[in-house]
Amino acid sequence: MAQDWTQQPERGNRFWLWTIVWLALNIGRGAARILLYPISAFFLLFAKQPRQASQTYLTRLENKPAGWLDAFRHYHTFAETILDRVFVFAGRSDFLALDVQGFNLLQAQLDKGEGCLLLGAHFGSFELLRGLGLTRQHLPIKALVYQDNSPIVRTLFQHLNPSLAAQVFNIGAADSLVGVDQHVGQGGMLAILGDRSILLGSKRVRCEFLGEPAWFPAAPTLLAHLLKVPVIFFYCLRLGPGRYAIRFERFAERIELPRQNRDAAIAEWVRRYAAKLEQHCRLAPYNWFNFYDFWSQEHA
Repeated sequence: MAQDWTQQPERGNRFWLWTIVWLALNIGRGAARILLYPISAFFLLFAKQPRQASQTYLTRLENKPAGWLDAFRHYHTFAETILDRVFVFAGRSDFLALDVQGFNLLQAQLDKGEGCLLLGAHFGSFELLRGLGLTRQHLPIKALVYQDNSPIVRTLFQHLNPSLAAQVFNIGAADSLVGVDQHVGQGGMLAILGDRSILLGSKRVRCEFLGEPAWFPAAPTLLAHLLKVPVIFFYCLRLGPGRYAIRFERFAERIELPRQNRDAAIAEWVRRYAAKLEQHCRLAPYNWFNFYDFWSQEHA
């Protein structure tokens, strides 16, 4: 049985992570970016399971075997987004070049004073987009996330920007869902990622993804049904050094689940989500950051 992703140990070293952050903020982004190359190479050599997962995923996309250089590029793209997130949380993101489309969907919700569900994936930089939305646009965004498997990174970003880091509902906490309905009911935006189950035993749907069935959580669909607000698909895609494409797309005006054939309705919405995610992964393969075997796990 494959290991549940929430039980995988956080990869990284506290000393080196904080060293890179110090260099980035005190010496410059260029110096920190240089260090990302040996760091990416280190994980490529010594993190066997994530490397194999990266190669498996990229092989499915390209229809040819992915090699070590492909996995390195995948790692390095991820590392670049984390570094850029440091500058966003530190309030020093002026260097970023952003191509934003679909923001009118969020503006319409703000104008109506109505909340919405922002549905994303581990595709591009979710936290960077959330940080930009809060610091530049002052959007009422809170994220529903699982934080318990990454204490080092969580502590780092709490140190950089305590107020921004606090704008979350931690699903690992006993009272995590308290206030979600109130936040959205008051016109707030709730962001959630739909490509990982965040509670063991939660309802899942098995559907086609990149040529083979994989498990996707039903929780985002059920949450959208309960909240009865528009669902907007979003992502923040890394295009190159300091360059990002931010997109907001209408996913559903409302998600209504009938009493009869409820499971079939849930499965159809999850399949739509999986198809949309696959479409974007094919366009930007190195921006999907799930470094575990997405297809073979029992607890996806």
